[in-house]
Amino acid sequence: MANKGSEWRKWDFHIHTKGTNKNDKFSSPTMDDFFCLFFKKAFEHRISAIAITDYFSIERYLEAIEYRSNIENKVDEKGEKLFSPDEITFIKSIFIFPNVELRMLPATDKGRLINIHCVFNPEYVGDLENDFFSHIANQDGVKMNRHGITSYGKSLDPNINELHKQYEKGIENFVIDLKSLRELISTNKRFKDNTLLIVSNSNNDGASGTQKHYDLFENESGNLDGLRRSIYYISDGIFSANPKDVKYFIGKRLEGTDGYNETIYKKEVENVILHRGSLKPCIVGCDAHIEDDLFSKFTWVKGNLNFEGLRQICFEPESRVKIQIEEPDFKEEKLIIEQVSFISPKNTFSNVQIYLNPNLNVVIGGKSSGKSILLYAIAKTLSADQTVLQNDDGTDKYDLNKIDDGFDFQITTKGGFTQKLIRLKDENSILPEIKYIPQNYLVKLAEPELNKKGKSLNKLVRDLITEDDTSKEWYQDFITKVSQNDKLRNTKIDLYFETQDEIDTLEADLKTKSSKAVLDKNIETNTSKVEELNNSTGLTPEQVAKYNALQTKLEGNNTKLQNFKDDFSAIQSLNSELAQNLKSLKQKKDTIVSQLQLQEIKSFYETEYAALDALLAKIDELNTSIEVQVNDKGTRSFTKDCKFRDVLLAINKEQKITNTAIQPYLKDEQVKKSIEVLNQSIANDKKSLSDIDTLSKKIQDKKKLLAETKEEIFTIYKNSYQHYPDIITALKVRTVELEKDGLGIDGKAQFNYSKLWEKIYAISDRRSASYNDYTILGANKKATDTADFDLILQDITKLFDDLITKKYALTNRTSVQAAIKIILDDYFFDYWDINYKNDKLGEMSTGKASFVILMLIIGLSKSKAPILIDQPEDNLDNRSITTDLVNYLRSKKLERQIIIVTHNANIVVNADAENVIIANQKGQNEEQSTSVFKFDYINGAIENSFDKRVSETDLLKSMGIRQHIADIVEGGKDAFMMREKKYRFH
Repeated sequence: MANKGSEWRKWDFHIHTKGTNKNDKFSSPTMDDFFCLFFKKAFEHRISAIAITDYFSIERYLEAIEYRSNIENKVDEKGEKLFSPDEITFIKSIFIFPNVELRMLPATDKGRLINIHCVFNPEYVGDLENDFFSHIANQDGVKMNRHGITSYGKSLDPNINELHKQYEKGIENFVIDLKSLRELISTNKRFKDNTLLIVSNSNNDGASGTQKHYDLFENESGNLDGLRRSIYYISDGIFSANPKDVKYFIGKRLEGTDGYNETIYKKEVENVILHRGSLKPCIVGCDAHIEDDLFSKFTWVKGNLNFEGLRQICFEPESRVKIQIEEPDFKEEKLIIEQVSFISPKNTFSNVQIYLNPNLNVVIGGKSSGKSILLYAIAKTLSADQTVLQNDDGTDKYDLNKIDDGFDFQITTKGGFTQKLIRLKDENSILPEIKYIPQNYLVKLAEPELNKKGKSLNKLVRDLITEDDTSKEWYQDFITKVSQNDKLRNTKIDLYFETQDEIDTLEADLKTKSSKAVLDKNIETNTSKVEELNNSTGLTPEQVAKYNALQTKLEGNNTKLQNFKDDFSAIQSLNSELAQNLKSLKQKKDTIVSQLQLQEIKSFYETEYAALDALLAKIDELNTSIEVQVNDKGTRSFTKDCKFRDVLLAINKEQKITNTAIQPYLKDEQVKKSIEVLNQSIANDKKSLSDIDTLSKKIQDKKKLLAETKEEIFTIYKNSYQHYPDIITALKVRTVELEKDGLGIDGKAQFNYSKLWEKIYAISDRRSASYNDYTILGANKKATDTADFDLILQDITKLFDDLITKKYALTNRTSVQAAIKIILDDYFFDYWDINYKNDKLGEMSTGKASFVILMLIIGLSKSKAPILIDQPEDNLDNRSITTDLVNYLRSKKLERQIIIVTHNANIVVNADAENVIIANQKGQNEEQSTSVFKFDYINGAIENSFDKRVSETDLLKSMGIRQHIADIVEGGKDAFMMREKKYRFH
């Protein structure tokens, strides 16, 4: 059977068998029939430990042991074996121990005697007749052995002649008092060390039944209350499944009430210890007196299947005992390492499989005994984070092949999956989420000067917060939005400067135009001269008016033709830009839609985005429709029918008609030429006037666009900032759970002042030192300083305006546009402020900070995969180890498997490690060993205890796990003593 240390198993602490001394209602014809049924039911219910119970006797226990000793030979009337091989194997492994039930004075208020149970170490059974049965006497001084009880029955009724009837009479009336039992405990150490006293807490026949007696005699001396206290003082445990009793006897009566905290818990513990002698485990058994009730109730106990394993429930009354249906501390099979083994051709490492417990496994041993190598091999095999598997120079922490050529390592999970260290490159890890914390890793994170190449602490915290899929998606969506804002903001900044350049160009062009007044005057003068010339030709006033109308029409056509050219150029440019952008969008759309996994989603968006495809096709069609060709004479014409072609034909036609109509009015060639010159001048002046109006309008529109673009830039800046408090609020749910451990994580949006300062300082004219005028700039500003967004925005806005207006002096090689992008870059970041017991992480001692970082790594990890920790005590102060770390490990081992290398006794003993792995390197200490392996390992529970056997030459096998701990770990003996006294009155 695999040794995984202390494991949860079902124990029945109170079960009677056929022939029990009182209330025997079992109907099986024979004892063999009964025990056949008894053990088959134990196998069916997977009961691993059974306390055979009887009143004042262990005879029924001895019968059960006798039956089991020959169980493989039990056959039915046909000669066929009664038990299968699986049943025999299981039944043989059951820990069977005696439970002697006593009745004790005083009677409860309901007239019933108090029941107290003596649970014995089976190895002590041979001494019970002398130390117990022949030592304890009843109120009449009669010994509690079979002879005494039989004699007592005969004295009560001399008319009874049969011995068994006399014995029954004696059993029925035999009562002991507390004094004799207490004297035995105080005078016989061997009895005390091999006995657990369990008192019933039932109001019918338990210690609590004396409460009403005390109420009745509260004005007396209080003897019954003192007696009640005395009963609890000598008891090691309580028979009760009442949840209130369970909580009371472990000092957690007030747990769950308003204001409950550590201080209240400690006071409750002190109160229970004062009035009840110790914290106590509550246990149950089926108390069966008929076959149907066999194993109907049980208790989960975490311990070895022996008396020492049972004793652990007294030292750990909360964590080693559970009364419930399902197995405690459930963990998924895929997340538990079941066993590991070295593959070492040269026998450098032991090839014996090392089994692991689902909870806390500690690895101890002398210096260079192979503790850390074992942990590293597990991490390396399961492909833990490469950054923690390597030294700072990128080399592996251990070159295992150098230690043993052909070395390999194998891991098997509880789910049955195996993995070797040496495997194909594309083979995925069976436990990729494993956490490995090597030696000194915590202090490197806690000390920035030691962590120059590693992740920043804030990034580590953020990575842990976003470790689960949902949070990771939220954070990635946040990053995507912020990145899109970065791109959009820079695009808008580019647009801002493009617009400003266009304004500058337009204003420069406008300056080349003549004054509007000059042009108006010139037009007026030239128009008058044209009229005079027309009059000189003898045209009538009506003809002159007709001529002027035609001339105006010609001018309109010329303007129309110019507008046509401008419009054609604008549409050509727009179509080209639209086609380019739409093609880019279509490619992105096609890529994303093709990757959609749900067909119904994919089909929906294929339909919805079809309009984009249609629009691109339309733009391509429009581009094709306005293509032009140039003939041999250099004349350009449209190749296809289109709106521009139609409009141009109409303009040309109108121009031709008008030119033909005006010719009759221009008969005099000399006058005609003069008029044409004047008209051309008038047309040019009117064109200039039109250009001035157009330029002025364009400048006005561009300036409006400039203002809108600036507003958009700062709107994007504000929106980008708002994503930070939003994501922090969303991720808050991941940090709430840590509050129960006293760890507070307060997320907030911070501003990287120092980064902005470095960038702006590099591009500033330092002679002018313009940066002195802004509160957000300065070498003394830190990223952890208060980030008031309104004040930051105020300074950023001022910087923007001053850069634009050249009030802020830059170096000659830096453009204003580049500077604007620098100051408007996203310097915000999500910062996670860590507090533990009213102390900020950045202000803690290195030891305390290291522990808090360990809490963060474990507490924020969404994965429940195993966590491997190598000697964390090297980074912690003594207080952190003895209180914080021990308590934290006790809590977290219930959630995930922990494997920890340590040389600290408190971690081993007071964290109640379920499995202790002892590592040894041959020749590294004074003790010699005949083991064939250089590095050897053995494992087991801390309750595995036996003194050193001189005859055993293999060092690891020569003593129990407890003795190894005391021998190897400094303060090991003291740690055991402290653990055993922790919850007891002393």
